[in-house]
Amino acid sequence: MKKSLLFLLLMFAAISYGFAQNVVFSDNFDSYTAGSHLAQSNSAWTTWNNHPGTAEDGVISNAQAVSQPNSLYISGSNDQVYPFGNYTTGHYTLTFNYYVPSSGNGAYFNIQHVLLSQWALECYFHSTGGGYLSVGGSEYNFSSPTNAWFPIEFDVDMDNDQASLTVNNVLVHTWPFHYQQGNTNGTNQLAGINFYAGSPISGSTSGTYYVDDFVVTEVSAALIGEFSVNTESLSLTANPNTSTTGTVELGNTGTGGTDFYVIPTYDIPNPNPASTGETNLQYYLDDPYTYVGWTSGATDVDLAICYPASALQQHIGKTLNEIHFFFSRALPTAKIRVYAMNNSLLHPGPGAVVYEQTFVPDSGWNSIPLTTPYLIDGSDLWFGVWYSQPEGAYLVALDGYPANDFGCWYKISAAWNNRFTNSDYDYNLCLGGEIDGTPITPWLTVNPANGSINAGANVNSTVTANTNGMAVGDTKTAKLHYFSSDLENAAVIVPVTLTVTNVSVNEHNQIEVSVYPNPASDFVQVTSEQIERVEIYNMMGQKVFDNNYVDSHVVISTNGFAPGTYTVTVYTHDQKVTKQVIVK
Repeated sequence: MKKSLLFLLLMFAAISYGFAQNVVFSDNFDSYTAGSHLAQSNSAWTTWNNHPGTAEDGVISNAQAVSQPNSLYISGSNDQVYPFGNYTTGHYTLTFNYYVPSSGNGAYFNIQHVLLSQWALECYFHSTGGGYLSVGGSEYNFSSPTNAWFPIEFDVDMDNDQASLTVNNVLVHTWPFHYQQGNTNGTNQLAGINFYAGSPISGSTSGTYYVDDFVVTEVSAALIGEFSVNTESLSLTANPNTSTTGTVELGNTGTGGTDFYVIPTYDIPNPNPASTGETNLQYYLDDPYTYVGWTSGATDVDLAICYPASALQQHIGKTLNEIHFFFSRALPTAKIRVYAMNNSLLHPGPGAVVYEQTFVPDSGWNSIPLTTPYLIDGSDLWFGVWYSQPEGAYLVALDGYPANDFGCWYKISAAWNNRFTNSDYDYNLCLGGEIDGTPITPWLTVNPANGSINAGANVNSTVTANTNGMAVGDTKTAKLHYFSSDLENAAVIVPVTLTVTNVSVNEHNQIEVSVYPNPASDFVQVTSEQIERVEIYNMMGQKVFDNNYVDSHVVISTNGFAPGTYTVTVYTHDQKVTKQVIVK
C-alpha cells in the first residue's frame, strides 16, 4: 500500500568475525493478549501512518495459529509494518507462516526498497488458492492452499544483489534485488515489509489473512562502513590575495565501504541587506495544473522544496525574505517553515525546523514575508509550509510539469517523501521563495568534495582558503560539514579559522589544543600545555559549561547534555581555540 510511514530504526545485534546465522528478530505473537493491537503491544512493529492502537494496527487472534495460541490477523484497514533500517549490505532471510481463508477476498504483502516511494515486490494471494509475485514489471504465478497454513521465505543477498521468494516450499522466482515491483531500475536496499489488508480483486482493499512465526535471520554479516574525521579543527594562515591549504583526514575503520560528501558553510555575523536584485527560487513552471490531498481524516502536512548548496554559491550572504505558494482554499491557520540541512545520506529530505511563522492562508497565491529574514550561509536551503488539512480536501497545488528532484517534498507523518510518483502526479509544488541582499565571496574549496572510502582506508580532504580581497588582520571562520552513509556517525563538523597576516606561517608557534573523543558519549577530554578556562555552548548559543583551570589535561562529564553538536572554547595563557564536538 503506497502511503506514508514513520520510519523506525531498529538496531541489529553486533556481529563478530567467525559469523554464524543470527536471528535478529522474531515474533510468534503468543505473548500478547488476544484482541489487542500488535504495534501497541510491541514497538518493534508500527503502522503505515505510525498510529498504534488504531484501525491500522493488526489484531492478535487465537482463531488460527501454527505456534499456539496466537497469530496476527490482518483485515479491514489494517496496515502493519516491520521496518528493517535501510540495509544496503548483508544477507537476510524473512520467514513467516501464512493462512488465507477461502471466505475472504484474498491476501497481500509487499517489501520495500525505500519506505514510501519504492516497492521491491508485491505478492497477492487468491481466496481460491494460489497467487502471484509482481517484481521487475512481470508477474510470476505460484500455488498455495486456502484454509491451511503454509510457509513463505524471502531471501535477500544485498552484497550479491540477489533475491528469491519461496511459497509453500516451492521456489517462485529469483531476480536481482534492485528490481522494483514495476520495473528494473530500483535501489539495492531493504527498508521494510508491509502486511496490508489488500486483495487481488480489482477495487477491493479488504483482504483477510493470518500471519504467524515471523523471523528475520541474518545469514551472513553485513559489511558496514565506519566513517571518521580524524581532524578536529583547521587553522589556516595566509597573506592577502593569496591562498593556503590544509588537510582533513577522513577514515573508515569498518568492514565495508562508506560514502561521504562535504559542504562548507560560512559564519557571517553581519550580513549586508543592501539589495542586489531579487531572485526567485522556484521549480514550478506555471500556475496550478492539478491538486492532491489525503482522504483518511484530518492530516497535518509539511510541504518543502530544496535549493542545494551547489546552486546557492553566488547567493551566500543573502537572505530568504519571502515564501510564496498556492492553496486551493482558505484555511484558519498555517505556518511557513525553514528547515535545517539534512545530516544523513541514507535518509534524504529536510532536517529539523529552524524557523517558522504562523499566518492565515487565503485561497490562491499567498506571499508571506519572513519576519526575520533567513541567512543563506552555504547550506542546502529547505523551506516550505505546514498546514492541517481537513478531511477530503485537495489543497496541494502542482504545476503539471515533470518534477525536479528538489521540487516536491511532502510529509504527512514522520517521514519525508520525494514527489507524488505513486499517485501519477510527478509534478512540482507551486511553492517558492524570494531572496535578496549582498552576497559574500566564498573563500573555501574542498577536494575531493565527495567520494567513497574503502574499508580500512583513509582519504585526505584538501581544504583551500583564498584571501582575495581580504586585509591584514582579518579573521574568517567557517565550518566543514562532512556527511557519510555511516548511520552511527552520519555528520561531523570541522571548524575552520582563516587568519590574514603579513608574515610567514612558520613564524607562528601556537599551542596545540585537543578535544576528544569525537563523537563523545559520557565525557570529553581537553589537553593543552596550559588550560586556563573551558566554555561549552550548544548550537543555539546557550552556555552549558564554564570552568576555570590551571592544568594541562581536564575531563568534562557530558551527562545531562542533550545529543547534538557543541562548541568547546579553550583558553590558554595567550590564545583562545574553538573546536566542535558531537555528543551522542
